[in-house]
Amino acid sequence: MPLYRIGRNTEARLLSIPESGMGFQVVRYRNRFLVVFHTTLVIPLDELRERRFSQDDYFSLSGNPESQAISQLEFLDIQDEFSLAFSFLDREYRESSVGLAFSEAVISPPESVISSKRPYSYYRFSAFYKDKRITDDGSFLPNTYATTYNDLHFVPSGFAAVGRYALPNPASAQFVFPILTYDRPTLMGTATPNFGQSGGGVEVLFQQSAQNRPGLSFIINAG
Repeated sequence: MPLYRIGRNTEARLLSIPESGMGFQVVRYRNRFLVVFHTTLVIPLDELRERRFSQDDYFSLSGNPESQAISQLEFLDIQDEFSLAFSFLDREYRESSVGLAFSEAVISPPESVISSKRPYSYYRFSAFYKDKRITDDGSFLPNTYATTYNDLHFVPSGFAAVGRYALPNPASAQFVFPILTYDRPTLMGTATPNFGQSGGGVEVLFQQSAQNRPGLSFIINAG
């Protein structure tokens, strides 16, 4: 499988644009669609659809984003223009030619659903134990995806997360990144079936950054 590692110049540019879903981006570059995993690895979408991952590929697709397996891959630095071609929730990024299913049941959660007066917890799943969209204090960069505390209960394992959030990376998404924040997600909806995965999980998108508030608590059902 033709995996490439992202160069430093391209990494900063990718972090400045939205995600397509939790931990990945689908971009158009030179009339070809590329899938980027956690701003670390990239693979052409047409190759990803073949699903011919080797054992060595799985070593690259999980664990340490600075591992020896990744360091041996060729760099792919995107020197000219590229654009986001797909988003589960944001209607602005919906290129029909990408051939992926978009979520139609998307809402901007009102104050009655998610109050700005108390903190809520959200969670990101990843096959890597470092997440470049999370700052040193645990805050989220703008245009970052996550899931809710309630949906967390339907994810008993890393492989369950891959299926429920229709992640293109087939390696177990066993690393979980929590945030506790007053900041409200802009969009909420359901992950659609894609990349050979069933989807169905609730996802939220923070189009603005979300500030982590460690030390605070959040409310769950009493009994």
